[in-house]
Amino acid sequence: MTQILWLRNDLRLHDNEGFRLALAQASECGPLSVVYILPEIWLQEDALGTTRLATAKAHFLRAALIDLHRQLEDQTINFHMYSGDPTKVFAQLFNELKDYNIHLITSQPQAPEERDTLNQIRNLTIPDSPSVISVTTYDAQTLFSSAQCDDLLTDFPSTFTAFRKCVEKSPRHWQVAKSIDTPVLALHEQLLNLYSPIAWPDQEHCPPLVLSGGERGGKQWLKHYLWEQRAISHYKRTRNDLIDRPMEHASSSHLSAYLAWGCLSARYVWHEILQYEAVYGSDEHSYWLKFELLWREYFHWSLRSSMINPKHDFGAALFSEGGLQRKTRGSQFNEERWQAWCHATTGVPMIDAGLRELQQTGFISNRLRQNMASYFIHQLKLDWRLGARWFEMHLIDFDVASNYGNWAYIAGVGHDARPQRQFDLNKQLHQYDPELTHIRQWCPELNLVTLDDVLAHQSGIKHLETYPAPVVPVFDGEH
Repeated sequence: MTQILWLRNDLRLHDNEGFRLALAQASECGPLSVVYILPEIWLQEDALGTTRLATAKAHFLRAALIDLHRQLEDQTINFHMYSGDPTKVFAQLFNELKDYNIHLITSQPQAPEERDTLNQIRNLTIPDSPSVISVTTYDAQTLFSSAQCDDLLTDFPSTFTAFRKCVEKSPRHWQVAKSIDTPVLALHEQLLNLYSPIAWPDQEHCPPLVLSGGERGGKQWLKHYLWEQRAISHYKRTRNDLIDRPMEHASSSHLSAYLAWGCLSARYVWHEILQYEAVYGSDEHSYWLKFELLWREYFHWSLRSSMINPKHDFGAALFSEGGLQRKTRGSQFNEERWQAWCHATTGVPMIDAGLRELQQTGFISNRLRQNMASYFIHQLKLDWRLGARWFEMHLIDFDVASNYGNWAYIAGVGHDARPQRQFDLNKQLHQYDPELTHIRQWCPELNLVTLDDVLAHQSGIKHLETYPAPVVPVFDGEH
């Protein structure tokens, strides 16, 4: 018998149940191969010209894979990295290993597409071979285990508040388990001969990463953020800043990319915060970072719940225009508006600045994400899923549950008690970028204009001579 550990969004050695299982079963299940497969669909353009892996996102992922490769190499374990259709790649690997019974270990699927792929792999057979293929899955992305959440999944809370209160009322049940230490991989390796290298998108013009990708970079950043900068001490107050220079004085935690790719586990981060609180005391700022981790947790289990609930078409509902609420929306595709969004020429400086930053760096602040989603949905009146797909392409911290959950939340079609969330962009600009610092950084052609000039332009009252007119003027919203 032989084992294959298929890593996907758990690109780390610490707190990795997959490695623990492989070690625990080594005497029974045999040697181990560690693999990663970049799905070829991520690199394919759809009808609207989007992929799932723009330059900055690919840059961060590549750095994470290189870091893990080097760590495994230090333990004399090969890291086999492939590109292609995962089902076809595994068909080739299983055929290569046809003399063995095969035990595949991988993380729980996060979305219907991943679930369907894993089911296809489960059903593979090896021609002219009596070998048996078995599959074991584990939780890789969440604070809580499947056992802790079992009772919630069939009747999932309709709001985050209800979920949070449930967790906070029963701290013993919802205790976050300690993370697993980095293992010593004292096991035999099953070498693989298949060759299917990853063809990365062109990264010639990609700016250097602000933070180093990978597990070791993530651990170093968390140490710097919590213990050296002690930046968590102002997290609640500064987390919505549009401009953030993390290495100087971080406004937000910048942990999302490490969590999304599994370079850090959520449990590891949670317990590091608890250690910080034990030394410096808990306050609204440390609580709020844990609060945001619970929001992330809510979206993950919400998606998991929809994947087992027949009334939600086994997860497909979230990715439909009407979402989990099955609402009929009035969105229509408009080529001019879509192209303006894609080329950062909406004529709304606050939005264009965010789009330019996202395309070049793969990251924007949470506050800006909310404003951009609101403008896309409620003013451009485009299908919210197109906006979610645009973010999926560019964000280095793309997480399917959080990304689609947040977009559905703004559109009013997810788990949410309110019908929709619409932001007053002029009010938001006045509050979060009154000096136009963010706009001037990303739209330098506006260096000489005033806040009043921009507000009048965005509203369609008086257009700036040196800037495109808004394709849709900003109007007052709720926030």
